[in-house]
Amino acid sequence: YIVTAYAACIAAFIVVMLIPIWLYTKMSPVDFMKGIYKVWLVSLATTSSAVTMPTTISVTKNDFKVSESITNFVVPLGTTINMAGGAISFSLLAVFVSDFYDIPLGVGQIIYLVFIATLINMAAPGIPGGGIVLGASFLTLLGLPLELMGPIAAIYRLLDMAYTTMNVTGDAAAAVLINESEKRNNHIVTSDNV
Repeated sequence: YIVTAYAACIAAFIVVMLIPIWLYTKMSPVDFMKGIYKVWLVSLATTSSAVTMPTTISVTKNDFKVSESITNFVVPLGTTINMAGGAISFSLLAVFVSDFYDIPLGVGQIIYLVFIATLINMAAPGIPGGGIVLGASFLTLLGLPLELMGPIAAIYRLLDMAYTTMNVTGDAAAAVLINESEKRNNHIVTSDNV
């Protein structure tokens, strides 16, 4: 379960964040990772998007040269609703539990799963361990057994390190992409003119 969670986070990071930044902004993946590692250190240590937010704002403005107005809007908003790690968390949880109990998920249930996961992600508290309670609520809404939440809660700190890191990386990546979009539309020439 832990290996699958980390593999899913790495795959999502590469496909959803790193490649679009590289292709759209021409920022090399190495340059992005040189900046974002500072955010990763805080998110891995705290497993809290809220606590990591000041570091994310600093790195986004200073290392990635995103305008202050975009950074100050996108990063706090992303801390609330941009939950790439949460999406991985809930999807993995539903598939794991349904597979463990040999309960097939139909197309309708998968659509419902995506809808519920999206809503629950927006309610995520941004605190360590908050996903345990949300995970139990998520399983209840899907009609899946809750018994596996106990063992998952025991290892949740390891999982939350990956999920939180994905969440905060997504915030910085979104800010970088939006900043580039605004530059292309001639709204922002440099990060200093705001």
